[in-house]
Amino acid sequence: MPLSLAPAPGKPRVSAGRRRRQLRPGRMAKGEDTCIFRGSAGSWQVYSLCSESTLLSEGDTFASVAENECNAVSQTRNSTSQRAQPAALMPKGRQKVPHLDAPLGLPICLWLELAGLFLLFPWVMGLAGAGGPNAQGPGGLSWAVHLHSPEGDREEEHLEQQADAVAQAAGLMNAGRIGELRGHYLFVQPAGLRQAMEVQVVRQQVEAVLAGHKAVHWHSEQRLLKRAKRSVHFNDPKYPQQWHLNNRRSPGRDINVTGVWERNVTGRGVTVVVVDDGVQHTIQDIAPNYSPEGSYDLNSNDPDPMPHPDVENGNHHGTRCAGEIAAVPNNSFCAVGVAYGSRIAGIRVLDGPLTDSMEAVAFNKHYQINDIYSCSWGPDDDGKTVDGPHQLGKAALQHGVMAGRQGFGSIFVVASGNGGQHNDNCNYDGYANSIYTVTIGAVDEEGRMPFYAEECASMLAVTFSGGDKMLRSIVTTDWDLQKGTGCTEGHTGTSAAAPLAAGMIALMLQVRPCLTWRDVQHIIVFTATQYEDRHADWLTNEAGFSHSHQHGFGLLNAWRLVNAAKIWTSVPYLASYISPVLKENKAILQSPHSLEVLWNVSRMDLEMSGLKTLEHVAVTVSIAHPRRGSLELKLFCPSGMVSLIGAPRSMDSDPNGFEDWTFSTVRCWGERAKGTYRLVIRDVGDEPLHLGILQQWQLTLYGSMWSPVDIRERQRLLESAMSGRYLHDSFTLPCPPGLEIPEEDGYTITPNTLKTLVLVGCFTIFWTIYYMLEVYLSHRNVTSTQGCRNGLCHWPQRSRKSKEEGTELESVPLCNSKDLNETEAENGSPPTTTDLLAPDVLNEGDWALSQNNQSALDCPYQHRPPDLLQKEEEQIC
Repeated sequence: MPLSLAPAPGKPRVSAGRRRRQLRPGRMAKGEDTCIFRGSAGSWQVYSLCSESTLLSEGDTFASVAENECNAVSQTRNSTSQRAQPAALMPKGRQKVPHLDAPLGLPICLWLELAGLFLLFPWVMGLAGAGGPNAQGPGGLSWAVHLHSPEGDREEEHLEQQADAVAQAAGLMNAGRIGELRGHYLFVQPAGLRQAMEVQVVRQQVEAVLAGHKAVHWHSEQRLLKRAKRSVHFNDPKYPQQWHLNNRRSPGRDINVTGVWERNVTGRGVTVVVVDDGVQHTIQDIAPNYSPEGSYDLNSNDPDPMPHPDVENGNHHGTRCAGEIAAVPNNSFCAVGVAYGSRIAGIRVLDGPLTDSMEAVAFNKHYQINDIYSCSWGPDDDGKTVDGPHQLGKAALQHGVMAGRQGFGSIFVVASGNGGQHNDNCNYDGYANSIYTVTIGAVDEEGRMPFYAEECASMLAVTFSGGDKMLRSIVTTDWDLQKGTGCTEGHTGTSAAAPLAAGMIALMLQVRPCLTWRDVQHIIVFTATQYEDRHADWLTNEAGFSHSHQHGFGLLNAWRLVNAAKIWTSVPYLASYISPVLKENKAILQSPHSLEVLWNVSRMDLEMSGLKTLEHVAVTVSIAHPRRGSLELKLFCPSGMVSLIGAPRSMDSDPNGFEDWTFSTVRCWGERAKGTYRLVIRDVGDEPLHLGILQQWQLTLYGSMWSPVDIRERQRLLESAMSGRYLHDSFTLPCPPGLEIPEEDGYTITPNTLKTLVLVGCFTIFWTIYYMLEVYLSHRNVTSTQGCRNGLCHWPQRSRKSKEEGTELESVPLCNSKDLNETEAENGSPPTTTDLLAPDVLNEGDWALSQNNQSALDCPYQHRPPDLLQKEEEQIC
């Protein structure tokens, strides 16, 4: 370490550029290439140091320091494999020099020594720097060599000597042991020989020596390996602002997806369809990932789901959701999607009148192509609506999870709702209440429940979205129609949370395509993370799962979801139990009193279905009450876990109560199904109205034959996979084949086709009427012409050939002038059937007899020649 000491008082300073001085007795001198100290016993210690010297007396201030300096420099020499060489003792009669004091600062020899070290540094690094496996210079050759380990006490020393000998025999330098691998050494080519010899010649010589040496067990030339840092970089200008993907301001408050991307999990091979007001698939962030085969427009009844501009400039909702899921990266435009390798489709259904049948069609549209249905919509979030899918919509949801995605089941992701400011609750939303959907809520950037978010017992999990005006919202793709710019920083609400969840599920399906719809729900329950929120009522159930009405089972974490999906094996089949309809007709008392009804589920009740542990628990009630929003319904599972399935709503004053409305909860997930279930109903209203009546209720349990031990074992297995050790292509669990289910999508008549058919039909009807009029008028003209007057009607003779072939034309009788009334008057009786029969009905004999019986009827043509008669008949006919 440099020293700077002031000289002793009264001692002049020694100039820095002085030459060598003579050493006087009792003094210490630094001579050329030597440092000489006089020891206490009069002996001299000489060390080779530098070529410039100074002379110090024993009384100098630096005298006590000089020895330390020389020792330090000597040790530096030793560290560079240059041992201190003893020099001859200085003769006693050496010329003396006048006394000069030490300089201010370091002695000159130390300065020159340091300068020499800097000059020798490149050469030293070429030699001594090869003393480690990582010191190979650029362009140099190196070999890893495994030597046979000799037996004995000094094994390591023998190996070092053997390594030096083998390296020297190969013309290489032993760079030392490779890490902690015993017997493994790195041999490198000396730096001086790298340009003197051709690389190929050196390689051949070394390979020959190492291959033939008896001490070499294994050797391998070291090649440069190409490795990339596990990180992702995007040139999309808005990606740094997508805090929900990678939060640099508050690390950890994001969906933790970048590690998944680094392992090339991007949703490849999965199709997500956005059921909404349309998707602008021509925008450059969506076009490369657009799936036309999975899209449709139910509002216009055509295959193109392009949104239509509206007065409110509001039909950008579906495009924003699609951008969250699958926006293309590295196109220097806007942002990046969660599953940017997935395909994105659109079903336009919200931009016009919506019916139950249209919903049913939307839920099953192209359900062998589309894997995930993202639905960021629902009934009105006004705090007073109770609505959901009707009969056809419910049937379509059930059919989708049974037959969609080749039998593995379509995944329906729904938003919990934005009615928080109206004190709304998503248990009054039939889509969020359904067991066939994944209900997703929202938290803001700080992990708190936003003002607009709803809470309910059926919520499965939450993910990030916008909060109040002081917090950041979701950055995503936008439409560029009307006032749109193609990119937005203001997407918010649970409408923004549900697509993020859909994108994360797409990542799961890439690594495990055979996940069923129930597998996805189970993985979310097992991997969602609980976090601190003083407003959340976290409770841990009997199976060890924590749930809150505000955040479900917790925050979705892409890393945990994908790692769990990678090793997931399917849950057993869905088992269920339905109680009988329990007729109660009991009054609901006002708070603090309550009505409590019980139902016990015994082991015998569950034996047939095999149900052991719970997933969803549903209660269907019929309640008459003058103000529906004053009711509070709680369900207690056998373990004591409580679920607020029906929260009071101040704005709901509907006097009709509930009619067969189904509430559901997931808070008892994994608990035992056997036991007593309690339904507790209170009237929390303060109006002196009539009491409500619980007319009837019914309990439905959904679960599997998993035991609590199986659930705990699965929890341990998933936690062991969270390190990512299974998240690579070489590890794959077998997937069962899917079912071959036809889409059964018949041809749909478009409006243009319908118009064409109507025009063709009108044209056909017009020509049909015209032809019938023509025939009718022609027939009247023929019958009105009198073929014969006052004579017998003659029928044209038909040839036997035409009669046999059936090609003759219908015959028209040539009637006489007498009508049937006159004939009846003359004969005194009505005409017989035989008299009126046409010749084609009578045989030849009957026809002759008929002519003989009517001989009284005269005809002017009777006595004419046959040829003239035939001619006249032909004219008449």
